[in-house]
Parts: sequence; C-alpha cells; structure tokens
Amino acid sequence: MNYRIDLTVLSESERGCLMGLTVHNLSDQRISSWSLEFLFDRYIEPKSLTTGDIQQVGSDCLLTPNMTPLEANGHFYCEFLIQSMPIRFHSDGIKQAMLVVDNHLRYPVDVTPIALTQQNADSSSLPHPLVSAIAIIPKPQQLQALSGQFLLSSNTCLLCHSSLAANAKQWLEQEMAELYAIEFGQQPTPTNHVELKFNPTLNAQGYRLNVQSHCVLLEASSERGFVYGVASLLQLLTFPDEKTKCGYLPCVLIVDKPRFTYRGMMLDCARHFHSISSIKKLINQLAYYKFNTLHWHLTDDEGWRIEIRAFPQLTEIGAKRGHGTQLEPQFSHLDSVYGEFYTQTQIQEVIEYAAIRGITIIPEIDIPGHCRAAIKSLPELLFNPNDHSQYKSVQHYRDNVLSPALAGTYTFLDTVLEEVCALFPSPWLHIGADEVPEGAWSDCPLCAELMKDHGYEQPNQLQGHLLSYVESKLKKLGKRMVGWEEAQHGNKVSKDTVIYSWLSEQAALNCAKQGFDVILQPGQYTYLDMCQDFSPQEPGVSWANVLPLETTYRYEPLAQIATSDPIRKRILGIQCALWSEIVTTPQRLEYMVYPRLSAVAEVGWSQPTQREWHDYLSRLPVHLKRWDKQGVGYRNPWKTSI
Repeated sequence: MNYRIDLTVLSESERGCLMGLTVHNLSDQRISSWSLEFLFDRYIEPKSLTTGDIQQVGSDCLLTPNMTPLEANGHFYCEFLIQSMPIRFHSDGIKQAMLVVDNHLRYPVDVTPIALTQQNADSSSLPHPLVSAIAIIPKPQQLQALSGQFLLSSNTCLLCHSSLAANAKQWLEQEMAELYAIEFGQQPTPTNHVELKFNPTLNAQGYRLNVQSHCVLLEASSERGFVYGVASLLQLLTFPDEKTKCGYLPCVLIVDKPRFTYRGMMLDCARHFHSISSIKKLINQLAYYKFNTLHWHLTDDEGWRIEIRAFPQLTEIGAKRGHGTQLEPQFSHLDSVYGEFYTQTQIQEVIEYAAIRGITIIPEIDIPGHCRAAIKSLPELLFNPNDHSQYKSVQHYRDNVLSPALAGTYTFLDTVLEEVCALFPSPWLHIGADEVPEGAWSDCPLCAELMKDHGYEQPNQLQGHLLSYVESKLKKLGKRMVGWEEAQHGNKVSKDTVIYSWLSEQAALNCAKQGFDVILQPGQYTYLDMCQDFSPQEPGVSWANVLPLETTYRYEPLAQIATSDPIRKRILGIQCALWSEIVTTPQRLEYMVYPRLSAVAEVGWSQPTQREWHDYLSRLPVHLKRWDKQGVGYRNPWKTSI
C-alpha cells in the first residue's frame, strides 16, 4: 500500500492513555489536501488532539490535520488522549483506515498492530490429563458405567412410544444421517433397538438413559427431557467406522436433570450480521450441550436486523451502514456499505429448527437507548428537533435514545412489538433497557411537560415511564417483559419483569432482593467476546475480564449464598453472551465460543459437587474431535497460537 498508520500507546495515567498516531505517505506523490478516517472503539478527547481536529461518531473517526501537505515519503504525527485504559491487546487498536484526498477520493491505508507500553504475559498452558472413556459434557448427575457396549448401525431400529419424543427422534435421525451416514432400520428387533419411552416420574427437564448391549432405553417426561437424553446418547457414540458404518455406545445407566431451569446464550447479530446457517450451526451445538434458550439480540445503534412489515424503512435504512447511508461505518467495512437483515420467513425457519432441538428463542428489541438505527430510519416518528439534550452514550453516540414525549415513539413501539410477538412463540420478550446515557431528555420542552404532568423530578425517571408502558403492552400481547438490570431503574416496572444482570453477580443479587426473578450473566465470567488469554495477539475485548477457559469453568454461581437462603429461588438460571462488535466472520464467532460454551454448559447444568476442572479437561478432547468432524471451529486450549 502507499499509505500506512502506526498507533502507539505513549503513557498511561489516571487521565487515561496518551496515544501517538503517525500517518506515512509511502508514495512519491505529494498530497496537498487530505484527512484520515479510521475505526477506533475508544473515545478520543477532541480537545486533546495536538495537530488538527477530530470528529467521532461511535467508532468512526475523522481526523483533519491543521498542517498540509503530506509530503512524498513524508509523515504526519499527532498525539491525543483517550478516556479508557489500560490497552493490552492488539484488537484494542485501529480496525481500518482510509486516506481521504480532496474530500472525495478514498485510498486504503495499511494499519500496523498497536504498539503497547506494557504487554501481558504469554498464553497460558493447560495440563494434559488422560482422556476419559465416557466424556459427556455437561457432567450428568448420576452415571454408572456398566460392562459391554451397544452396536449402533443401519440395522438398529428406532422406536418412539410418545409424541413428546417426536422432536428428539427427528433430531437423532438427522444427526446420525448427516454426521455418520447412518439411517435407522425400520424392522423392530429385540436385540438391537433404541427405544424412547414416556416416564412421568422424571423431572420436567430430566431423563433416564439405560444403554445395554442389546438395547438402549431413553425415558423422559417432557419434550426437552427427551432432547437432553439424545444429546447424551450422541456424545457417548464413538465415531462410526467409515466402511462398516457401525458405532458403539458404552453400556451405562444415566439418571440426570439440570441444576438451573434456564440455561441460555445471547448472540448479538446487530453489530455484525451472522448468517442463518451460522445461527443454525450454533443452535445445534446449544442442543448438544443441553442449553434451552437462545437470546437473539436483533437491534442496536449499528443495525436493525429484523423485518418489520409495517415499517420497511427499518431494514431498508437501518440495516445498512457506510458512506452514502444514514449510518456511519462502525467497527469494520470502512470501504463498503455493510448490512443485512432477517426476513420474517427466515426467522420462522430458525424458530422451527430450534424447537426441534429444545431451544426457545427470545428476541431482543433494545429500547429506549441503543436506538440510533431506528431513529435514523423513522425520523418522522422518532426524531424530536426541539430536544437539545446533551449526552454521550457508552458507544460514543449523541443521538441514540427514544423520546418518551413523542407520540411517534408509542406508534413505533406498538407496531414493532405486535409484529415481533406474533412471530416469536417465546413467552418472554427482551426489551434491552441498558445504558441510557446521563443527560438524555434533560433539555427537551416536551419531556419537561411530561415530567410535570406525572410529578417526575428527574429526567431519568422517564425511562421507567416508557418501560412501564411497554410492560403493559406486552402483557396484553401475552408476553412477559425481560430486560437488562437497568430495566428496574426508577422503580416503575413490576416485579413480573425478569432481570438479566450483566454488571456483576452482586448486581443480580441486589435485584433478586428487591423481588425480581433474575438470570445471571456476569460479564466477568460469561461474556464470550472477552479475550481468552493474556497474549496481546489474542482477539477480543477485556473491559470486564480476561476470560480463559479455566476462569469460565470455575465460575460458581451464588458461591457466597447459603444453600438455605430463599433468595436462591429468585435465580432462574445462567446465560453466556457473545457481543459482536469485533466478531466479523463465522470463523471468529466459533473461535470465541468454543470450547468456553461447553464450560458454561457444565456450570449451568451440573451440581457443584460434580464439577472438577481436571475431570472436565479429561472429557474435552473427545469434543474437539467431534467439532472437527462437524466442521465447528474452536480455539484449541492446548494449542495457543492464533
């Protein structure tokens, strides 16, 4: 390339990080009028720039120097201050850059890895335990190894005695055919069959799996119980011989049920779009590890990803970002327009695919913050020209909050919620409610009038006002409102709202003590977008924690709470999350998710007394081999090079 930029961390202090930026002109052409556009997640203090001006919207930065030209084989240098620190990973640096010449010509710029003042230690290493012969994850509550093995082949007959087992039967047949090219025989035989049978005495999500040398009996009392039993059966199966197409199940007796009722994963498809095939692939793995919920984050500042037929503008405008669109480039794709969305037909396809595997999909429509894509799409409803409130969101936006004082806001919410609720059978709908910046609604005549009418003293009380309306609307639509922990700020939503707590476990407990049901999702242990190790080359973010596999696995929910404490009844379950600001490809998605997803699965399913780190490691290699066969990418914890 003809141009290059270098970013260096010069110093770190209580004020933040002092950065040095150098722009190199490697060509033999003098450039007289230029600026630099680059994508950088951290907020640059505008007044701190030493040589020029900076404009920043989200991660999109435009640096205009106050000195020109940029000489042939010359360079430009400036310094600036960012608020956040420390910076320890290369992924914290500039993502992409373009040189803008004469205000319209754009040239790609080579971005070198950020130069760090301090580097973390090299990647950690894990012990190599003996590989376990029975390698089920999450570990069952009761497992008794027996002598012998069951031969599974195309001669094996699959018998289903309950309509509750229909989905599990279909999933088992699909996995055997697609992964091992084995189709079950049609003729019943007493010496080689798999039998699915209803057992009303078992827990609602429990199952009993008895593998004998001549037959396999799977019993459950619910659709999900049968799915979980099939998941264990699939994990027990040795890889069938390619010639004979025969596999083996070790003879075992398993009686199992989950620790937590709710076990979920959140996937952010707003920041970066993930294809239907990628989502299905993830759902299939969630089923293997006995999760029961996919929380689908579909809208945010950087993209609206769900078709709303009454408002096609939401996807025609709000799904796209880049030059020439209403939304500036963010995180990636500085040189092109980026954006896709899911049609309602595609979403229905995913819902049905997930249902077969015992997975409920909870949609998230994030309000009243994180709404920039919606506001830019529907300004006639959502933009208030008389609102002069000054704020900056965590992601560096100044125009991303819905107004509780506009009639259009309620038209928008009613229409969107009605379509989303009709599309998703889930009894819950997630409304976000996080990270509304301080200062929102503080200089708005309409908001001031609304506050006066309701006796509110602070503008931030308007968030509770809006969410109370949404909660009532969702109840009329037969749905229960769920949201991030900020949903309970202002004390205006009812205790029927379920809180997903992400800041910390203590924050979750504080909500539970107020009477809310809670889902645990502490970023320090469950955020899969966190870096997985300490090497500066490791991709990810680290604001909550560096999150190696061992740290994830050793998370013990409610460790400081007595087993007899009634507050435990308010904790419905646990969830992990993958935010996608810098997760741009299917390969990166899988690298960040696996194998940590399996560790979270064991935290949510298995009892604390059954969990042991080295025992888990002894079972993990079998799963790496299965992922290889399934074409699932992962970060091999025993091979740390990237």
